[in-house]
Amino acid sequence: MIAIVTDSTICITRAQAEALGLYIVPDSYSVRDRLFHEGFSDENGDFEPLIFGEPERCKTSQAPVSTFIKQFEELIAKDMDVLCLVISSRLSGTYSSACIAAREVDPRRVAVVDSLSTAGGLHLLAEKARELSAKGLSLWTLAERIEGMREQAGIVFSVDSMAALRRSGRIGIVPMSVGTVLNIRPILLCVRGTVVARGLVRGKAERLRALVSRVPENAKHIMIHYLGDLAQVESLRELLAQRFRGIDIRVNRGGPVLGIHLGTGALGVSWITV
Repeated sequence: MIAIVTDSTICITRAQAEALGLYIVPDSYSVRDRLFHEGFSDENGDFEPLIFGEPERCKTSQAPVSTFIKQFEELIAKDMDVLCLVISSRLSGTYSSACIAAREVDPRRVAVVDSLSTAGGLHLLAEKARELSAKGLSLWTLAERIEGMREQAGIVFSVDSMAALRRSGRIGIVPMSVGTVLNIRPILLCVRGTVVARGLVRGKAERLRALVSRVPENAKHIMIHYLGDLAQVESLRELLAQRFRGIDIRVNRGGPVLGIHLGTGALGVSWITV
C-alpha cells in the first residue's frame, strides 16, 4: 500500500485529507517571533488579522527534515511505501527537506516529487496520486506518472498588492504602481513552479474575467482558493460555472503560510486537464 504525504500549503480541510487518505506535514510561520504551525485549512483560526496587521514582522519556515523523518518512519513501520508530493522547490525549501529525510529513512521506499505547484494545483495532483495508487501502481511508477502530470496542472491568481510577493522574493520586477493606484491588479501564473506576471487589469469585474479566461477549455477539475473577500469568490465561482458547465467548482480557503507571501485579497483558480 502507498501512503501519500504532502505539506500544509495544500490548504486542505481535515475532512478532505481524511477522505483522500493524505498525511500532512505542517509548515510554520512566525509573527513578532511567536511561532505557529500551519494546520488544516479549517483549523488555522482567525489568522488573517494577525498576519496582515504587521506583514513586515511575519516570516515562514519550511517543514523541517526531522518532521518528515518521523512521518516517513511511522508509515514504513505500518508496511507502507510513501509518495511525498510537496510545494514547488522554486517556492520553498520543503522539497529539499523531504529529499534529505527520504535518504535518511529509506530511499527505496520513499519517493519525493516536486509538484511545481502549491495550493489547488498541489491538491489536484494529490487527488490524481490517490486515484492512480488505487489501481495498484508501484511506488516508482506512480511517482513517474505524477511527474508527467505536472504540466497539466495550473494556477492563475491575483493579489491586491505586490508588496508581499516582493518581500518574499518569489517574483521578478513588476511596476510599483500595481495594486496601489488606479485600481490596477496583476494577473499571475505559477509556471514550472515559479510565479510569473501575465498582465494587468483594472477593477474587480475585469480581474474575475481575466482569471476565468486563463483556465484552459479542457480543464477537468477546477478549484478556487482565496484569502479575504468572499463576495469575489462567489462571483468568480459563478463565472467559472457558466463557462465550465458540468464541472463542480470547489472552493478552499488559503492558509497563513501562503497568505504571508501573497498578502490580503489573494484570489486564484487551479485546474488539471486529466
